[in-house]
This record gives sequence, structure tokens and C-alpha cells, in this order.
Amino acid sequence: MSKLIDLGEREILKQIIPRFADGAGDDCAIIQTAGGHLVVTTDPVPPPAAAAIGRDDDPFWMGWLLVTINVSDLAAAGAVPLGFLAAIECESERTTESFERLLEGIRASCAAAQIAYVGGNLREAGRLSAVGTAIGICDSYHPLTRVGARDGDSIVSIGQGGAFWRDALRLLDGKEIGTKNNSPVFRPISQIGFVHRLAREHLVGAAMDNSDGLLPSLSELASKNNLGVILDLDALTVPGLTSEESGDAARYWLGWGDWNVIVAVSPAHEGRLFELANTSGASAHRIGCFTAGHHGVVLQRGENIAPAPRLESERFARDSWMLKGIGEYVRMLKEVSLP
Repeated sequence: MSKLIDLGEREILKQIIPRFADGAGDDCAIIQTAGGHLVVTTDPVPPPAAAAIGRDDDPFWMGWLLVTINVSDLAAAGAVPLGFLAAIECESERTTESFERLLEGIRASCAAAQIAYVGGNLREAGRLSAVGTAIGICDSYHPLTRVGARDGDSIVSIGQGGAFWRDALRLLDGKEIGTKNNSPVFRPISQIGFVHRLAREHLVGAAMDNSDGLLPSLSELASKNNLGVILDLDALTVPGLTSEESGDAARYWLGWGDWNVIVAVSPAHEGRLFELANTSGASAHRIGCFTAGHHGVVLQRGENIAPAPRLESERFARDSWMLKGIGEYVRMLKEVSLP
């Protein structure tokens, strides 16, 4: 009898879940209504990087992250946020001050994402955990999905890549990063306030939340669209790097943690996309292209080209770093071979 670990998360989603649930395989569930499309997602909060990397176990950061990981899925669908619910499990011996810090984090993150915190559930448990549900709407346009990229489309990152691991590696090395409120290690920011503008103007062919890291995201988009991907490592720049760090700028982009959205854009629509990003104060970076010339993801730096290595955050996989801890992922990120 096969086990889930024999399949891995992606094969579970491909082989098993569609037999039981309609519409699986995208960042959000999409429900058509008389007024458009209701967009819904649900995700549990993992141990926050603020605690695992930043060594700050204030529950505020857990509450903040809980919202971000859910509204980032709404952003990838191009939805306008409507409401957020949190199902919280908590120890009965936890202090009211600590519990309220969690709620303050949820409220502050909801305010930053401009989504209403409208309720949820609370029950007693042996440890603190939470599951979020975010609801959005696409009223006069269809939600974005992972399918729709075409040969020759540009790959654009909505949101700055690499900033999370710039700060994370500094913290792990005992260095200063400045104010916690300005660091994605503590306060990750989704792209919920911008991507819906691109969807409303039909500027994007396909989109995906980048929560598992850039290489897995690009691999998934390539597979879903039966295309290849060329990732331009020279385009992966990171602000604020020291001269010592600048040689690893592309590597910082490859890890999870930035909560950007990766989109496919026709060259005919690129100008308008970057115009909207500029006027909105959003971050947008062209980082590669889709091609019918091959399958899978290849990395390009100047004239050097190499197949993308496996740098995964896949659940239920035998080589998942989640079974070995954050230290294993840091080792993989630092040592993965790049052209």
C-alpha cells in the first residue's frame, strides 16, 4: 500500500485531491456568483520566521504571518479582499496578554492588507496554533489562475525578491538588520493591494503565489502551461546588499519568504504593467520568460545556462527540509549550484 510520502505534495494534489474536490490545483477556490466570482483560501500558520530565525517569540508575529500567507493567495488570484477569519487553538494557561498580542498581530496585518477581520473560532488545545480563511472577490473580471501563460510571455515578479533571505542570513550570522517592522522576516507583506489592478485590466495570463520559493513556483507554472522557463539570474537584484553580499543576490531570490506573486505577461502588456506599478508604488521586476523551446526551468547568467537544481519546500516529500529543520534549508540555499 502506497503512502503519502511516496507521492509528495504535488502528486497528491494531482492524483488524489481532484477525485474528491472540484477546482483543486490553484492558489484559491473560485466560486461563481451572480455578481462575479468569490475567491476563498485557507492556510494554517507555520512557525514564524520571526521566532525560528529572528529569535523573537512574540505571538504578534504569528498573527501577522497568519494573515499574510492567506491574503497572498488572494493576491495571486487578482482578488479584492473582503474578509478574514481565524480559527485559533490555544492553551488555557496562556496569559491574556500573550493571547491579545496574537490578536493584535492579526488585526494589524488585516489593516495593512485592507481586509476586514470578521471572526473565526476559538478552542482549547495543548499548544498555540491557528488556521486562517481569507475571502475576496473578482466582480467584473475572471480570477487569475496558474494556467494561461504563452510562449514568449515575460515572467514578472510583483514584489521585491531576496529581501527576506538578505535579512534572514544576516540574523543567523548575528548581524543587525535595522527595525523589525521594516523586515520581511518579521512583517512579510503580500501584494494584495496591487495585483487585482492587473487582473482587472486583463494584463496577466497566469499567476502564482511564490510561497514555496522561486524555483518550485516557476517549475509549477512551466508544468501547468506545458512550457519551459528561462530564469535570468542577472535580473535578480536585491536592494541594500553590502559588497560582500552582492555576489549572492540571485541566491537570495530562490528561497521562500518574500511573498511576491509571479505572473506571466505578454510583451504587448509589459509597458502598461510597469506603468501601473510605477504610479502605484508597487515593485515589479522582469526576471525571465516562458518558451516552447524546452520543458522545465533553466537558469541563465550571461552566456552560461544550466538546468535548475531542486530547492524544494514540498510537503510529504522524502527530501523535504521540513523533516530536518530550518538549518537544512539554509544549508541547501547556500550550497545550491548556480551558473
